[in-house]
Parts: sequence; C-alpha cells; structure tokens
Amino acid sequence: MEDYEKLGVFYLGRPYDLATKKPQEGLLLYDSKDLVTHAVCVGMTGSGKTGLCIALLEEAAIDGIPAIAIDPKGDLPNLLLNFPELRPEDFAPWINEDDARRKGLAPAEYAKQQAELWNNGLASWGQSGERIRRLRQSADFTVYTPGSNAGLPVSILKSFAAPPAAILDDSELLRDRINTTVISLLGLLGIEADPIKSREHILISSVIDMA
Repeated sequence: MEDYEKLGVFYLGRPYDLATKKPQEGLLLYDSKDLVTHAVCVGMTGSGKTGLCIALLEEAAIDGIPAIAIDPKGDLPNLLLNFPELRPEDFAPWINEDDARRKGLAPAEYAKQQAELWNNGLASWGQSGERIRRLRQSADFTVYTPGSNAGLPVSILKSFAAPPAAILDDSELLRDRINTTVISLLGLLGIEADPIKSREHILISSVIDMA
C-alpha cells in the first residue's frame, strides 16, 4: 500500500520544480492532525487554489471526514463526475460535443480521447481508478440546490409548514419548533432576539403559533 493511504495522511501530489516546471520524484503529504479550525487559501487566478482545496476535501472524504462545500459558481458538482473504470462510455454522456467538432472528432472518439487523458494523467501522479473507487465508497455525496430542482432543492418556506400531529399535540415540542423557526428567520434578517423580551420574536412566534 502506498504511504499516502495511511489514515490521517493527505496525498497532495508530488514536489514541483518551478524552474523546470516539472514534477519531481517523491510524495507531497500533509498530516491531517496539523489542520486548524480556520484557514484561508489565496492566490492569483489559475494558480491552483480550487485544485488544492478539492484535493484536501477528497483526501478528507477518503478518511471519513465530512465536509459541506458552498459553491455560488456551481462548479463543484462536476466533481461527482468521477468514473472508477475510466471507460470511454462513462465519459460519453458528459463530453462537450462542440469541443469534439472543433477537433474534428466524432463524440465517441472524443470520449475515448478523454478517457485516455484521465488514465494517463492519473498514472503520471501514481494513482488509478482504484483511488476514485475508494473515494466513492468512503462518502455519500449530495448536491443541494436552493431555488432549483437540478439537485435536492432547499427552501426555507418548508420551515413554515404545519408540523406533524405528534408535535402539535405536545405543547413543549411545539414551542421548541416555533422558537427554532423564529430564531432562524430573525437570524437571516440580522436580528439577535431574546425570546422573552424581543418584540419581534414575541410577535412572529404568536403569528406562527396561531397559524
């Protein structure tokens, strides 16, 4: 087993020679216990910020460490397009046919070219489809899409739906549900409200309770 498959060791690639612009021998490993609570990744456009962060998230997933990625641009869901077998037919439904036409290739031939590109690229970094399989087996991936049905839609309006009878019949559970909903709503408005003294909290709680 490669050194980077040890639990708690993140494989980030290989050392890179900036002068020759070529990767060097050896492994670039990061000990996950050195991670801190907060971090920031900065760099110029195209310098590899997203690639580094994705590598960290994928290595964490392989070790069973969960993550929530908030992606306003909508690029990260493409990471779910990973194919352990690396077969041309796996790539075929997802290729850009305009790119294939510009290269003078049929879609099937272009898909084959992409599969070979990924096979060779992974091999050059000492990896294979087996690591992709490990990643897919190590975590469940879910895409939430506020305001869209492309993934699992997310809507705060569902918080206002009447709770089930078991909660309606239990005054303590009902108060907790109303309190949580009102605190969340006021939090979105930037209002820190005391449930006992806040006029906003008391008003909205009363409206939701009556409704």
